[in-house]
Amino acid sequence: MPPKTPPINRNTDSNTPCPCGSQQSLQACCLDFIEGIRLPPTAESLMRSRYTAHSLVAVDYLWDTWSPEQRLRSSKSDIRAWAESCDWLGLQIRNTHAGAEYDDSGIVEFVAIFRQQGQLHQHHETSLFKKHLGKWFYVDHVEP
Repeated sequence: MPPKTPPINRNTDSNTPCPCGSQQSLQACCLDFIEGIRLPPTAESLMRSRYTAHSLVAVDYLWDTWSPEQRLRSSKSDIRAWAESCDWLGLQIRNTHAGAEYDDSGIVEFVAIFRQQGQLHQHHETSLFKKHLGKWFYVDHVEP
């Protein structure tokens, strides 16, 4: 079994910038979502926290925020392998449509920048998010 990612020390890491690019600290931004303390209120906040979870290799969070019907396409070990194979360099949110706190669905267009095997990559995606029983889930990419 692969090793678990060590937990973030909230005391020493309180000023660590959040990888999602929000200009906030990790603690003030995505960490509460990843640790299950709070739920992301919007589709964009879920997108940002999922990017951060990739950078932290927080596989359980990525799995738990992926639409259950889509989980058949992958596994936790696949998610871990992907996250660990990349150096996550930045996230740009290009556009959002709906996905506010009181919506049931939303679309977020983003670009994730990462390095893999020495090569620089940009993953540009327009993603569908849906809310079920008050919790946002990543569903899949959609055609722009």
